[in-house]
Amino acid sequence: MKRRLLLIAFVLLLMSTYASAEIIILDSGEKIEANVVKKDDTYCIIDYKGVTVSYYAFEVKSIDGEKVEVAPKKKSQVVNEEPSAIASMHAVSAEEYLRRGAAYYSRGNFEMAISDFNRAIKIKPDYAEAYLNRGLAEINKEDAQKAFADYDMAIQLNPKYEEAYYVRGLGYASKGKFDEAVSDYTKAIELNPQYVQAYLNRGYIILNKGNSEAAIVDFNKIIKINSSIPAVYYLRGIAYANKGNLQQGIADYGKAIELEPKYVEAYVNRALAYLYKGSLEQSKLDPNSPRAFVNIGPTYSNKADIERALSDCAKAIEINPKYAEGYIVRSRIYLIQRDFDKAWADVHKAEELEAQINTQIIEELKRASGRDK
Repeated sequence: MKRRLLLIAFVLLLMSTYASAEIIILDSGEKIEANVVKKDDTYCIIDYKGVTVSYYAFEVKSIDGEKVEVAPKKKSQVVNEEPSAIASMHAVSAEEYLRRGAAYYSRGNFEMAISDFNRAIKIKPDYAEAYLNRGLAEINKEDAQKAFADYDMAIQLNPKYEEAYYVRGLGYASKGKFDEAVSDYTKAIELNPQYVQAYLNRGYIILNKGNSEAAIVDFNKIIKINSSIPAVYYLRGIAYANKGNLQQGIADYGKAIELEPKYVEAYVNRALAYLYKGSLEQSKLDPNSPRAFVNIGPTYSNKADIERALSDCAKAIEINPKYAEGYIVRSRIYLIQRDFDKAWADVHKAEELEAQINTQIIEELKRASGRDK
């Protein structure tokens, strides 16, 4: 009982700590609601949504309406400007503004982040990192035009800045400009041959474009650098399946599941691979997605593989009951087993989840079962 009382007291203490947030008005006029961790005439350190943000006292106008006292200027705090400027200002470095902007960015306050990145750029106009970070904040505000201008500027200022190419590649991919995205990922890889995420994103786009062989090259490179990323095995499994090597695809889906036991997509894709092992010549790719095989014709997989496929679908549905594709694939298995009641039940469940079901599969189920639903 005593331990429980202590726990309750601790929770109440935490609640009171976060409930007593102060209103901080900056000298710029910006307002922040946060917990003040430390306050004196030199520094004001706050806890903003769990991240520490530091201000000099001269940057803070008031806390809960109380004016903040500021220590006299020191030479170490003064910007290296003309004497008239030195006499009238304290200094915050561009690097400090960048760090502070990044802290706000990490908590989703993109307005405050952009304000600090702006200040960093004003002090240091050739600060490529500040442009890139400002672009990231702007894209989160759905201002793509400004974001791309900042990505371009970051690259112009530092042509060897691999992260800028990678981030601009992400932007291009989000706009459907996949050739441009691949070009930027390739440049990032040239600058940093160990850039795993650039390989992964490039491989994914290449896979989407139907070049499974080239995608496998990228995925193999990632595995040599880091062999513990589940998504790499999952995507390589798709690439191998697309090439007709279902056995290797099954092995890769299994490795993805080993690394991430709740990887529902890997379970469903492995189920499909088991299902189509015996009828590869009748399998074809879904042109809109690299995620899985779609097979319209009959299947001839052996009973053991069909049971494995059924088990994988069941596992995927157990992990995520709202994953519609698990029901769609399982309905195919029940159709093969001629268990029409269960097949229709899974189709209806997928429809409840607003999934788009291939009409040819529905027609096949209608013909086989002799009913419409």
